[in-house]
Amino acid sequence: MNRSQGSITVYLCLTLTILLSLFAAMLKSVRLAGGRVIIASTMDQGLFSLFAQYDKELLEEYDLFYIDGGYGSGTLQMERLYDTLCQDAVYSLNPYGHGDRNFFGADYKTGSITGYILATDQTGNSFGRQVSEYMKQSLGMSGIQQLSNILTEQTTRIKSQDYQKNQIAAGDPLADYEQEKQSAEKAVLESGEELPPATDTPPLRNPIEVINNIRKMGILGLVVSNPSELSDYSVDSSTMVSGRNQNQGMGLLPIDNSNSIDKLLLSEYSIEKFSNYTNVKQTEGLSYQVEYMVGGKNSDRDNLKSVVNRLIAIRESANLIHLYTSPTKKAQADTMAATLAAAMLIPISLPIISAALLACWAFAESILDIRELLNGGKIPLLKDEGSWQLSLENLPSLLENLDNDRKSDGQGFDYSWYLRFLLFTKSQTHLVKSAMDLVEYNINLNYPNKHFRIDNCVESLEAECIWRLDNNSYTICRGYSYAGT
Repeated sequence: MNRSQGSITVYLCLTLTILLSLFAAMLKSVRLAGGRVIIASTMDQGLFSLFAQYDKELLEEYDLFYIDGGYGSGTLQMERLYDTLCQDAVYSLNPYGHGDRNFFGADYKTGSITGYILATDQTGNSFGRQVSEYMKQSLGMSGIQQLSNILTEQTTRIKSQDYQKNQIAAGDPLADYEQEKQSAEKAVLESGEELPPATDTPPLRNPIEVINNIRKMGILGLVVSNPSELSDYSVDSSTMVSGRNQNQGMGLLPIDNSNSIDKLLLSEYSIEKFSNYTNVKQTEGLSYQVEYMVGGKNSDRDNLKSVVNRLIAIRESANLIHLYTSPTKKAQADTMAATLAAAMLIPISLPIISAALLACWAFAESILDIRELLNGGKIPLLKDEGSWQLSLENLPSLLENLDNDRKSDGQGFDYSWYLRFLLFTKSQTHLVKSAMDLVEYNINLNYPNKHFRIDNCVESLEAECIWRLDNNSYTICRGYSYAGT
């Protein structure tokens, strides 16, 4: 009986040994598998923690998600980014101290950053994509479609007006007028004819001569109510991101090009985020920032002047078309042309005088248009009899009635809408570069100790780390992006 009991005990011991060996092997396998999962999760946690440190000012003011890789130094510090990632990852693995041994026996050995994307890479692809995504959420698809329809229609009309103007008023009517006038005066002098004696009747003010003299004046003085109050700020273009050498990403991460930069959304973003002449949002630095995106000059005055000149050209085309298609106004111009020819005693061709009068009339009306826009009013793209402002009789006294003759039209477009037209004519690359210039400029203006550079802003990052798991080494590669790549 005792011998039988002993044999059973040995059998159980052998069975338990086998079971324990199997259990130990299974435990080791589970431990290794769990260790691989935990170090992958640890890497993800480190990346999540790193990207949670986005630039708050950039998000609050411009709705852009980026990590400031300069950390206030103005220099891209990828080593610091990687150290932050590793510290957070290791802390996640051993939250009670690096000296403690975790159940899985995992520990960090070494690693490096294998790729990253900056805001300025590929001429601002990342920046433009974030702007586009923000505007889509802000406007909604119906708002975007409505805005697109209006801008496309109006841009087409502006181009059509330029074509029509060239068809109805080919060449330069004022140059033709001066040439004919000089030729006629020379012919009179060569003929030896005497001019009639002076009379007490006051001479007729020639509107063409008056407007020719006005054209030689400073354009801003004509369209701005208080030229002395214009901003005199300027910037050094070499300090702007578009004017200096930029940091470049490593390019190891794919950049999503499926969501192409929408020029329409970039234009609308610029109107929303940046100031312009009629909507100055700051008292220091560049004030006419949307104008900077259009003109690309270094000073507020030059940028505003560039925009005004563009608007004058647009309004002149539209106003000239109205004058030529209005029988009443065309007849008025022909009548005054005949009167001028008789008063000047020079046999200039009446059609040339009439064309010059219409050109001067369109220019003077355009001055009133821009002056009204800059004062917050609205001007229709193409006028009718009711929205026309300046009479032909008041043309010689334009300077005396700059604020008396102009009026706003509730059915027209305001200054911001005309800026949209001008932005819409620019290339996507130009809009992205200009917008990045202004974002960087404004952040540094508002936070001078920040030393912010937009080419230090990281959107995507990929890191590779080597981990020790028991006596084995495992390499884990993980990436994260605000764009979801």
